[in-house]
This record gives sequence, structure tokens and C-alpha cells, in this order.
Amino acid sequence: MVKKEFIGLSYDTDRIRVARIRANKSRIELLEVDTIHLPQPIVQSSDSEFGAFELDDDLGDLFDEEDSGEGTAGLGDFMDSPSEESSEDSGTTSLEESFDMTRTGEEEDLASENEQVVADYLKSFGAKKLRIGTHIPFGKTTFQYFKNTNPGSMKKKDRIEFFEEKLGPIHNKEVLEEDYAWVKIGENDCLVGYTPNERQLINLIEVAETYFNGKLLINERLPDEGIWSALVATNYDLKEDDITGLIAIGESASRILFMKGNEIISILPIITEGESSDRILNTIFSKILFEIDKGDLPKITRLLITRSAKVSEKAKEYLDKQFDDVEVDFLTLNPEKVSYADEILDSSIYLQPYLSAIGAAWAASKIDEKEFSKFSTLPEYILERQRVLKLEWHGIAILILIALTPLYLNNMYNEKADELRLLEQEVQSLETQIEDLRPIAIMTEDLIGDLQLIQNENERLLELAAYSQKWSEMIRMMNSGIYQIPNIWITSLRTADQNVTLTGISLTREEIPRLANLFSDAHIQQVSETEIRTQPVYSFSMQANNFRQDIDEFLIEMPSYDYNSEIQEGFEISYSDMPEAVLSDNEPAELTANIAENRSSESVADSEPETPQQTESLNAEPIESSVQSNDDGNSDQQNPGPDENELSASENEHSSSSYGLTGHEDQLLYGAYTIVLHSLADAGRAEEVELQLQQDGYKTTLWPAEINRDQMNWRIGVGQFETIDDAVSAADELPEPYRSDHFIIRIR
Repeated sequence: MVKKEFIGLSYDTDRIRVARIRANKSRIELLEVDTIHLPQPIVQSSDSEFGAFELDDDLGDLFDEEDSGEGTAGLGDFMDSPSEESSEDSGTTSLEESFDMTRTGEEEDLASENEQVVADYLKSFGAKKLRIGTHIPFGKTTFQYFKNTNPGSMKKKDRIEFFEEKLGPIHNKEVLEEDYAWVKIGENDCLVGYTPNERQLINLIEVAETYFNGKLLINERLPDEGIWSALVATNYDLKEDDITGLIAIGESASRILFMKGNEIISILPIITEGESSDRILNTIFSKILFEIDKGDLPKITRLLITRSAKVSEKAKEYLDKQFDDVEVDFLTLNPEKVSYADEILDSSIYLQPYLSAIGAAWAASKIDEKEFSKFSTLPEYILERQRVLKLEWHGIAILILIALTPLYLNNMYNEKADELRLLEQEVQSLETQIEDLRPIAIMTEDLIGDLQLIQNENERLLELAAYSQKWSEMIRMMNSGIYQIPNIWITSLRTADQNVTLTGISLTREEIPRLANLFSDAHIQQVSETEIRTQPVYSFSMQANNFRQDIDEFLIEMPSYDYNSEIQEGFEISYSDMPEAVLSDNEPAELTANIAENRSSESVADSEPETPQQTESLNAEPIESSVQSNDDGNSDQQNPGPDENELSASENEHSSSSYGLTGHEDQLLYGAYTIVLHSLADAGRAEEVELQLQQDGYKTTLWPAEINRDQMNWRIGVGQFETIDDAVSAADELPEPYRSDHFIIRIR
């Protein structure tokens, strides 16, 4: 890979200093330094232009107002001697004057000679494209320090207006954004560098390009003050509190500036003395002492000589004697940052005149750009022109891409059109399928709604049926047990959670423990003797925690369907699921009465309509036990009703041959359990179904059940079983769909 080279140019009247470097990652290699002697000076005036600068009263008042109103430094501290105004008075040519068409032929020949010399020298590098960095001679840039001002916090429009307001009155001309640059100093201060109409070197390079067989790209333009401070910040390990003084001695003018760490904190006005003056060293010493005496500077850490051609060694020796505790040296390039192609270049004294050119080339390479770009004032038109030049080699490729774009767009359009047609066909096919399936979807939605209603009713039924069997059995056992204990009455029965509290009256004390023995865990809480109609009796209270035999809570588990498996495998249609038909007018009304008379069965009131998924509660109705008092004050015990006694007696008389799932039904066993397969509103249909089940060999039972006040259903059950477990075991033997579609109930 070819390493890029960069050229740095700095000028001094009729000389151009040249430095050529090669960039290598974060290091640079100094290839050579040289001097171009021009036939004529670039600037018509010499360094004497840095002479005394007298302010008129109006301008002096302006600076006083700036100092008091905005917290900026006064002219004596931060303003340079005028450059543009004095150059105009002394005959210095501006940008417009450089192209004055009224120049004489001799003047044009002299200008073209300078440009031709520069072009011929640059051709010696043998490159078709050169990247150049330029400088602005020290003293040409006006620096102004603003306290408590941070342009970075302003909007762009407000920032432009701020600088126009501050810089315009000083130079009495329009302030262009490309002519100034600013850097933040400290917490909330800033330093502004303003360089209007200092484009002699740029104009020279632009015209020299017409004689150069290639491109001259100007990558950067910096004032000398910015270049020197960047070289120090890059090549020295500076601490935050270090105060570094930079001293530049020109032929007829000098400059002193101070840095704190990496920031410029003070730039002294131009000293109108240079190497040609015998007093220049004394003047520099007095300027430094004055700054120290003012208290603006703390202890100085080092003094670096950044430019001097004739008195550099003498200046170092002199300042070293004057400042015993201050490091005095030449500005030296760090060997870790810079390498040299020739040993002669490794000399800080030899490189003194070329430091500005080296710094300009370094800035053009964009290495350590953060330090070198602080005061960059490269004109905008240069940047715009070079952007165009940078894209020129892409021209052919761009034209090819433009030519291929219609073909690509047309191909992409055809692909998208085909894809759109396929999608439209797919949408049309899906819409057709949707229309075909819409009736099924509507029916499914209706079924889902009905199922939800049924599930809600089932949940309500389960809630009502919870614990009903337990308490029914408990009341039955208590009735049976108390029936065997004479001369005892129960006056109240209360329940709390799983506990039962009984109060009653007994004619003898011995009967009370017999009542407690009915329970496996009972506590007689109180027994007291009293009289009823002169008859001594015993009132008692008792708490029972458990019965003699454990009774499981009867919790109905509702069957659930896997609708996905039904959809995949299909399912059979059960006629019992069909809507129950209303009796037609042609059927005899006596049919219902005849069936009821033949079966001699009781009507059972159901609170909920049955479905194939719904199971009827197996709990017997609870039998209440209470004590009634007659007018004489005697208490009579209400024994279990005749229905319950009948039920117990009939159960004892039943033979084992009467129970079972199949076979001929000899008699209807009240109190036995049966498996209900159908619940139909049509009596004729119910008889047909019963006859079909009898032909299949099942014991059948048919009886009416009142579903609602205005609706009577006919239940068809198969088998008679002594216990629920027998009925559940027999139900597992039934074929589908009966094995899944049934519920068990006691015959009453």
C-alpha cells in the first residue's frame, strides 16, 4: 500500500519554506525540508507593517465598551497590531487586487514568474496529485478572548450574529464565517481567531496549479499561533497546571504566547522588533516579567523558542540565564511521533525556520486532527471545489450506474408485478374458502356460545351440589341413631365449617352419652337439670367434630372434550343431543298419563337442563330434625319421614338378582341407582328408545322429570345398582357414545 505524502508551505516575503512528510498511521516521517526563492516577494511590504498602531478615539471607546460590557480582554492584552488596515495603507495587495486587470505587463510577468517557479518546484516531486497544508504568518490573525461566553451552547444563527456584532466594528467590514475560528477555554470562556483577506499564499497555489500537470489540493490552513500550540501539545507531555511560553522571533517582528496545559490562555501583542534589533532579547524578557508581575500567570514551567533563524542559540542562552528555575529550550519534535529520512533533519536548530511548514503538512495529514484543527480557516470555496474534484474519478462509474438504473427498475417492477398477481390469486382463493366456511363458522360461534352457557350452568350446579351428599348422609345417620335412643329430643342443630353443635333435652342423663357415641369425635359441653311441667329433664349442648364413619364429599367432575381431536378424528351424532321436539297435535294426550301410571314413579324437580356432559347430583335430600312443642309444654321428637323408612325397608327386601345392567327388570327398586342415557321431551320417542335398549338386553327404566314449570322430560335409564360404585363400574362397560354420555341418579 502506497503511503500518502503531504506538503507544508509557509512564506516569508520572498521565500517559501517547504516541508514534505509521509503519514504512517499515528506517526509521521519527515522526508525533507527546503526553501523556494521567489523572483518577487509575495507581500509587497516587509515585517515593518507590524509597526505602532494608533487607535482613534472612536475605536478606543469601542474597546472600552467591549471590555466593560462583555468581559473581554482589552486591546493591549489580546489584540494584535493591525495587519489588514496597515497593509492597505502600505500598499499590500488584497485578493481582488491580485487579479486587477489594470496591472501593467511587467507586473503580470513578475506574478507569473512566482507561480511558475512554485509549479516547477512541485513538479519535481513526480506526483500527479499533491495534498498541501498552508499557514497564516503570525501577526496576521487577530485573537480576542471572551469571558463567560460559550458559542457552542448557541444556535448557529445566534452564534453568527454574535461574532458579527463583536468582530465587525473592529475591522469595519463584513465578517464572513469562514474567516474566523474559535476554541473553548476553561469552563465557559472562548478564544476567537479572525483572519480576513489573508489569502496571498492560497491564491499563489491556485494559479500555480494552472502550470502544474496535476492537482494541488489544499487540505488545511492554520495561523502560526495555532500550528505552534498544536506542535507543543502533540510532542510534549503537558500537565494541566504546566505554563508553557512560546517565543517566535522574526526578521522584524516577534510574538509571545502562553499555554496552560494544552490550551492557549494568553497571546501578547506583536512586538515590533525582530532579529535585526539588538534589544529584542531585552524586550522579550521585559514582556515576560510584566506578565508575571501583573499576576495573570503563575509560575512558568518552560519557555520554548519556536522560530528564530539568526539569534536562536543566543536567545536560548540569554533566557536560560534570566530564568534559573524555568526550562528554556527549542521546540523539539518528539522522536516517538516523528522519524527522519535524513540525519541532518534531526536538529531542532536546523528545523527552526521550517516548523510552520512542518506543522502545516502535519495538519494536512489529519493525524492528531483534534489539536491541529482548532483554528482552521480554510475558505469554503476551496472545500467545495475539492469535493467536486474528489468525485471526478467516480464519474464513469456513476454514469454506468445511471444507465443501468432503468433496466434494474424495470426488472424489479416486473418481479413485483408477478408477485402481486400471485398474491391477488391467493387472496381470491382464500376469500372463496372463507365464503364456503362462513356458515360453519357462524354455527360454530353459536355452539360455542351455547356451550359457554351450559358450562356456566354446570358450574352453578356444582356449586349448589357441593357437600350435599355428605350432609344428607349425616342427617340420615343422625335420624337413624336418634330413633334408637328413647326419651331424647334435639332442639337445635348448627354447623360451622366441619363442626356440628347440637342442643337438646333428655329425660335421663344416660341417654346423652349414647347420643355422643354416634360421632367419632364429640364433646359434651354442658348438661343442666331443669323442669318442664314438674317433670325433671336434662338440657345439654354438644359439639361433634367428626361422624362415626367417614363420609366423602361428593364433588362432581364434569367431563371435558378435546375439540381438536374431535375435529381431526370426527365424532358420532347422539340423538339425545338433538333439540327436544314438542308433542304434535296428532299424538294422544293420554300417552303421557299412561306412561306415568304404568311406571308409578315420582316426579323429580331438576333445577338445570341435562346435557351429555352434565352429571346429576347423587345427594339425597337432607332430612331436617327439629323439636316441636305442643301447647302442654311437652316436646315431641320428629322421627325420619315415612319415605326414608320405606326406602330402608325396601332396600333390605331387595334380592341380589334384581340388580345389574342387563336382563329382565322384575321390579322397580326405589333407592337403587341407575345410569341415565337419554332425557327427551317427546314421550313417543322416549318409548322407542327404551324399546331399542330392551332389545339390546339392558334393564330399562323410564320416568318423567319436570325440568321447568312448563317443560317435562322423559328420562331413560339402564340397569339398577345397589351402590354408586357398582353403577360407575357398569357405566365403563357401556359402548360409545353411552360410556361418555350419561349420568347416574337414584330412583325415587
